Amino acid sequence: MDSVKNIFSLLMLATVLAVAGCGGGKGSSTSPPTDVKVAVGDTSATVTWTAESGKNYWVWVAQGPDVSTENCAQTIGCKIYTNVSSPFTLAGLNNGTVYSVIVNARTGDGAGGPGSPPIAFVPRIAGSTWTLGTQLGNGDLLGVAFSAATTVGTIAEIAVGTGGAIWYSTNASTWTSIASNVTVNLNAAVYATSHFLIVGDAGTILTSIDGITWSVQAAPSTANLFDVTTNGSGTSVAVGAGGTVLVSTDNATWLAAVSNVTSDLYGVAYNGGRYVAVGANGTIITSPDATQWTPVASGVAANLRSVVFGASVATANTAAVSTWVAVGDNGTVVTSADGLTWVPAQIAPVNLASVAHGTQFIAVGDAGAIYTSIDGLAWQPASSGVTVNLHSVAFTVLTGGSIGVGYIAVGDRGTVLTAF
Repeated sequence: MDSVKNIFSLLMLATVLAVAGCGGGKGSSTSPPTDVKVAVGDTSATVTWTAESGKNYWVWVAQGPDVSTENCAQTIGCKIYTNVSSPFTLAGLNNGTVYSVIVNARTGDGAGGPGSPPIAFVPRIAGSTWTLGTQLGNGDLLGVAFSAATTVGTIAEIAVGTGGAIWYSTNASTWTSIASNVTVNLNAAVYATSHFLIVGDAGTILTSIDGITWSVQAAPSTANLFDVTTNGSGTSVAVGAGGTVLVSTDNATWLAAVSNVTSDLYGVAYNGGRYVAVGANGTIITSPDATQWTPVASGVAANLRSVVFGASVATANTAAVSTWVAVGDNGTVVTSADGLTWVPAQIAPVNLASVAHGTQFIAVGDAGAIYTSIDGLAWQPASSGVTVNLHSVAFTVLTGGSIGVGYIAVGDRGTVLTAF
């Protein structure tokens, strides 16, 4: 069956190549654009050129430094995108692999003209280079979240902070202040299946389907809530002061769960089969269902501020490895393969406030500290270009012709940083 599929795919590619290079209907081949450029991203690249009226453009990409309309069919990873416009984003590429791209043109259904000179590029993992964005007000930003598609069909980023601040963006660059109708500090946000959730001080829980219009949900506790997560299937968990754990299974009603700890809980995450919450004095609790929680040993006494689950990217020589990573005060890092047995380490003598995972682990903290890690074990510093305390970091995705995946970090005095 696979061989039949492969033969069919080759026949289809050959048909495309015939039309592109020498076939065609009404119309004619024409010269390629002369100003093709490539901006490299994480597992992606954005191709731009100056379009001319009446021309149709095709983008060709393959592994290796010299793709052409003649050799693409015989080149690994050959893909041809027809009738596209500039800018055009190539997604799903392998970081660290050499690719090349060309653009050719035609009018109507004519045969494709010659390709532009090939441009070689290498996608690279995001997180090492950070860009300072526009300051969002004068207050401190404490949390940030992202959704690839809200129920109203838009990509959205949400930043929250002191005094009830909420900021909304669809491109991680241009932000709009949104009314929350509360004045307490808002500490964390998440997109939970069909809606955004924000948690904050005094048991505050806010919800919105689009990130713009927010309503308050009733909570069974007035404890400060510091973080919130979701299992992607309707269950959400918020954690907070004094061992508080609140659970919702219907996106509306919240119930208190017994955490079996009294320590403040600062971070919570889910990995597809287990919840893990972390907190003061090295506290870690875990649950398979969000209702029955069990304390486990962390091996550290430092406050743990954030936890995430992620997998390293598989390569030709190494398999992907899944890991829990929690970070905290004084550069503390603890890792676990199963969420039950934890191994302590330390990055550097700086307080770490948040950790996220996309294509790698990113940790942020005091005085603009940013650290990156492929596997959660070996960490490297990255320059943020700022000295303010950073409180939260999240993985995000851009569309609409911009480079694909990356990260947003937020902190004191309305600071927003992005890495793509």
